[in-house]
This record gives sequence, C-alpha cells and structure tokens, in this order.
Amino acid sequence: MKVIDEYPNKLTENRETIEASFIFCLWKDPDLYGDYEKEVRADRDLLTEDGKFYYSLGYEMYKLHYKSFDDASIYSYLEGKEILKNGFARRGGYKSVDDIKKIINESNVETYYDELMKSNAILSLHDEGYDCISHLDKFNKMTYAQLEDFVEYKLNNIFYKSSMSGVTVADLTTGYEKWVDQWDEGTGVGFKVGFPMLNYHLAGIHKRNLILHLAGIGQGKTTSALLMYVLPIIESGESVCIIANEQGQEEFRQMLLATVLFNKIRYFKMNRQKLLFGGFTEDDKAALKDAMAWLKQYENQLHFVHLNDYDISNVKRIIKKYSKLNVGAYLFDTLKPKDETSDKAWADFSEVSKELFLLAQKEDVAVIATAQLASNAANRQFLDLSAIGKSRAIAETAGQVIMFRPLRDSEIKKLKVYTYAKDGSGKLTSIKKEIELDDQKDYIVLFVPKNRYGKAGDLQIVYERNMDFNTMKEIGYCNIEFDGFGKQGN
Repeated sequence: MKVIDEYPNKLTENRETIEASFIFCLWKDPDLYGDYEKEVRADRDLLTEDGKFYYSLGYEMYKLHYKSFDDASIYSYLEGKEILKNGFARRGGYKSVDDIKKIINESNVETYYDELMKSNAILSLHDEGYDCISHLDKFNKMTYAQLEDFVEYKLNNIFYKSSMSGVTVADLTTGYEKWVDQWDEGTGVGFKVGFPMLNYHLAGIHKRNLILHLAGIGQGKTTSALLMYVLPIIESGESVCIIANEQGQEEFRQMLLATVLFNKIRYFKMNRQKLLFGGFTEDDKAALKDAMAWLKQYENQLHFVHLNDYDISNVKRIIKKYSKLNVGAYLFDTLKPKDETSDKAWADFSEVSKELFLLAQKEDVAVIATAQLASNAANRQFLDLSAIGKSRAIAETAGQVIMFRPLRDSEIKKLKVYTYAKDGSGKLTSIKKEIELDDQKDYIVLFVPKNRYGKAGDLQIVYERNMDFNTMKEIGYCNIEFDGFGKQGN
C-alpha cells in the first residue's frame, strides 16, 4: 500500500482507530500474535506510523516469550534500545498504552481484524481505480466477507455480460402467450423431492451438494428432473436456474408447461404431442391459461439460461452470478465432456464434476446435473456406479447419485413390487403389501447407488410413467438382483 497521505481523507479518516483497536487486543493478550503473525505484516498491512511501531514492538516481545506487556516488561525490553525507547516515550509512554488497553476488549479481536482487512481491501480497490468513495457508506456497513461477495458479484456480472456470447436468458414463468399461439398453429417441433418414498431416503435435495441424475439416451432424464426437483423446489419457495446446453428455450417451455398442465392442473383432454401439432380446442386453451397462471405465481423463481457449448467456465459464471441473487438450486442439463474425442476427455470430465461440487460448496447451492449412462448399461438389470462407464469418476464428489432405466416386459410380469401397509392411525408398519404391475403400462425402476444422506446401494423404487402426459407415479419398492461383472440382463 501507499503511505497514508496519498489516499483521500474519506478512505482513511478512521484508520488510526481501526489499527489501534486490533493491535492493542494483541497487546492485552500477547498469545494472540500467534494467531495473526502469518496474516498481518507491519510493512504490508498497516498504514499509520504508530500502528507499525506498536505492532512491531509487540511482535518482537512476543517472539521473546513475553506473556504480559506491562510497564515493567516493556521498559525491560526497551533497555539499551534508545531509538525504540525514544519512540515509545514520544508516543506517550506506557500511560498512552494503558489508556487504550483499558477500553479495548480482546475478545473482539476477530471483529477488529475483519475491519482492518476490509479497510485494506477498500484501499486496494482504490489503488486499482475503483470508485470506493461513492460506495463508502455501503462498504462501511459490510463485513470483509460481504465486501468480497459484493465486488465479486460486480466483476462477475461484468464478465458474464461481456463473455457469454451465444447465451440466451429467459424467465420461464412468464411470456407463454406467444408460444401457445405458435404451438396452436402447429409450428412447434420437435428442496423437497416430488415423490415421498424417494424424498424420505434422500432426505431431500441438499445445498452445498452435487446431485447426479442419470439414465440412458432418450429415457426421460430432463422431464423426470422437472418433476422430481424443479417444480417441488420452486413450490417450496426456493428459486431455481435451469442451465441447458442441448434443448433450447422453446423445448423447455413445452416440457415445463406440459408438466404443469398434466401434473398440477390435472388436464388430460390433450397430450404432449398436441402442443407440437396445434389445433387447440377452447378447453385446451383454457387449461393452458391455467397452467400459465400456475407458473406465474412463482415469477422470478425459475430462470433459464441456454448455452451453445459444454464449456464449464460459463456454467460456473452463471452459478456465481445467480447465487448472489438468492437462487439456491440449479439444474444443469446436460453434463458431458467438452470434447468426447479427446484422449483426456474422461479425465477432464471428472474434473468438471469436482469443479461443480466445489462451486456448490462455495456458493451454498444445490447443483443437479443430468448425465448419460454408459451404452453398455442398457444390458444391465441392476444399476450401480459401474453403469456410468468411463465417466465413473464424476460420481466421486457427488453427494447423491440417482439413476433409472425402463422395466422390461419380462420384468413387469414377474417382478415383486411392494409398499408397507399402514396401521389404523395411518402410520407405516413393517408389513409388506405386494402390488401387481399392469403389463399394458410403462414403468421405470430407480436406483440410488450413492447417497450421503440416507439409504443407498440396494434402494430400488418403481414408478409408473406416461410419457404422453409427462406424468410419473411412485408405485413401490422392489429387489432386483445384482448382475454386474459381465452378466447380461433379460
């Protein structure tokens, strides 16, 4: 830093008090020097001459194992050091030190240290050309961490705007009128989990966590993620940001509005295909308006960002930006290597998942990422982490891994599915109640091979699914035998 006279008075008017408050906490309890000797250097972090003098004098005495900086100890140390002794006397001697120590409470040292670091940060920002004076009233009310977040948000927002070429942003809770009109003309082509059994075993979706949601190609990863995570989370009052790099805004609007139409409005006079081919009846249009109204009640809680590539740097920038706007959950659709042909693709892929996990930790958010199961998993009955194939390492940092596959016709006919019966008061018992599956219906079985918050490994749940209406119904548990290590499914 510069010398104090080179800074505007407004930035340094409280500097002597800030430095004295911190330094004389250390003088009252010299052992505190041990906590801060690596954090504070007189020549780097202190600005006033008195501050540098007293901090350095105290530090030298601390290194010589003085346990108390009383009158006798100080003058004993200063004996024979005439320059230091004169400097101490010129500053009022022990009386000045004692007067300050009497009004300082050393238990507040962390607060005083925080103020010192914040003051230094403001001066450094000024050195870099930032207009700190116009923001000073706001800065003075912040802690050091809050100042860091504020500046990071401002910088991230600048680079977000300037570097996100090819990115489109939309609010998926409003603006459906023009889309419905277009779909009517046939132009469309193309932190509670939403189910009680799964929610119980996952204990919900946790912040500071990466959740992987996996299935094969075209098996409904995105639509099931909307039902399981996105809608329940916004209903809980939390905000969600969908980050998509494959399907665009129109596709997501169709999926989302259809999911609300069939699952929340409970309207079944049209199916999802009709959104593509148009020709809506008056009843259809009225129901679609009800679905739009349902979404609109969560205005500003559901954000959508479309990317044109798989570059993780843009994803990180988006999460950093929106986390500062109190968005607590993110659906990233789809997680895959930036360049699958590269020799290092899968190693890089695992690093991407680590970066997402660390970002979730740092920003205190939940990140849900859809990803694809390995192609050879299509032959498997029992899904575990080996079903991720070359990219298995992406699960290392994830707190929860959920994967599913369709039930085969042969399984539907013979698989034993069960729930637990309830007693007279409505509480679940340990008595199993078997459920017969309908071979005319479509089912998936969901596996949870990793779960830091509850049961995993042998947890399997069967869902009835209707892709025409984007609906899923939780049926019960099952026990599919492990068939790994090269065994083939039926």
